[in-house]
Amino acid sequence: MKKSLVAVSVIVVLGAAWTGASWYTGKLIEQRMGELVNNANGQIKTLLPKAGVKLAYTDYQRGLFRSQVRYVLQADSSVAGEKALKDGDEVAFIETIDHGPFPFAQLKRFNLIPSMASVHTELANTPALKKLFEVTKGQSPFTADSRISYSGDTSSAITFIPIDYQQNTTSMKFSGATIDADVSRDMRNVKMSGSSENIVFTSKNQWDQLEQFSVQGLTLKSDSKMGKFDLSIGDQQAAIKQIGFSVDGKEMATLVGFNLNTQLGETDKDLNGKLSYTLDALKIQGNDFGSGKLAFAFDKLDGQSLKQFTSAYNQQVLKAVQAGENLDPVAYQEQMTEMLTANIPALLKGNPTVSIAPLSWKNAKGESTFTLNIDLVDPAQAKASAEPLLAQSVKKVDATLTIPMAMATELTTQAARLQGYSPEEAQKLAQQQVQGVAAMGQMFKLTTTKDDVISSSFHFADNQVNLNGQKMSLQEFVGLFGMFGGAPAEEDTGSAPEAMPEPVVPAQ
Repeated sequence: MKKSLVAVSVIVVLGAAWTGASWYTGKLIEQRMGELVNNANGQIKTLLPKAGVKLAYTDYQRGLFRSQVRYVLQADSSVAGEKALKDGDEVAFIETIDHGPFPFAQLKRFNLIPSMASVHTELANTPALKKLFEVTKGQSPFTADSRISYSGDTSSAITFIPIDYQQNTTSMKFSGATIDADVSRDMRNVKMSGSSENIVFTSKNQWDQLEQFSVQGLTLKSDSKMGKFDLSIGDQQAAIKQIGFSVDGKEMATLVGFNLNTQLGETDKDLNGKLSYTLDALKIQGNDFGSGKLAFAFDKLDGQSLKQFTSAYNQQVLKAVQAGENLDPVAYQEQMTEMLTANIPALLKGNPTVSIAPLSWKNAKGESTFTLNIDLVDPAQAKASAEPLLAQSVKKVDATLTIPMAMATELTTQAARLQGYSPEEAQKLAQQQVQGVAAMGQMFKLTTTKDDVISSSFHFADNQVNLNGQKMSLQEFVGLFGMFGGAPAEEDTGSAPEAMPEPVVPAQ
């Protein structure tokens, strides 16, 4: 009897302790809500200063073991001009919070790690999102289940629901998606991974043909943080197994195995980065056009200037989004050009370098490659000169190009067959066109041809150009094209290249 009494007493004590801890946790959560909202609004002002929206929370109902709250994204009256949301419109998130130290929602998943709370989030059906909820048939497009540690860091599992929607001749089929995300308390460090099996859009075009666009096997990974210039740095990867486009059931184009990898880093003053793109195959109407890759890198890009440039660029894009159908393309292009002209010189402050190593395209007959290395210099550090700003900003350029003629002929043959030429006509036309390009390149002294390979090399430094072994001043090089009022280059006394052959006209 005494042992039973002791056991009951222990259970009562533990229950009371858990209840007290849960009540205290609920109070902590309420105290931190203001901090969470402030951090989110800080990110909004940093990334989208002209969006004119802010986050707030309302209807907080704290219970002993569970609470509920409504987070609302709404128009910010303190921001002038057009806003992303109209006054009175709301995008609301409904959250159900299970209090720690052992939230019931986590216990159901056999997760015994003590945590401040477990949160279930859904999107509310507000008038501003009426059309979206019509697509999802009244369901929240996503749900998120998050675990909040006592340090304030959050781990979330986000699920986007499958969608099968059709209206008239337009339809969308979406398999759904999952995202796992770990976010630090201050929202500056984020790790994320996500995937989706497929999404298919179908609609009729202006010729009453049924067009279909599909994406299969999408995966995303990201490990990033906010750097000292309030710009996101870190590593990101994106991959798509296949992208397809068809018309009336006939395959028009298919991209297979697209991959993107980026690495962004920083020093005390500068930013550096590497971006690589690869495509395993491009198929057009069943014809394999080959594969490609691009590796791009930059270094010593002034961080503070890039921050200002990014802010200005985001503002221009936001204006375009807000204008919608009322956007004046000509005026927008002029504004964008003015913004670029005003901000690009500042980006050269750190004397950055840019490289492409390589850009390549490969098919069954060979691989063409292009490499480029550019050393830039701050025009403000350059000596006073009457030369254009671009010339003052470039310190050194090295570029090489190689194109196997067999590879180019194969690519051109495939393109001609798509235009309706017979295989024989397409082959003959392609050979003539590639030979013509090679002859034209030699005529303008831009390329050389040796062992059935079209190639070119270009080096520029100290106002001197070396083009395929020919040395000349920058002005003489520009004069080759009669551009910018440059003096024409001296006539070549060597033998003239063979006349370009006439193209073959397909039989009627």
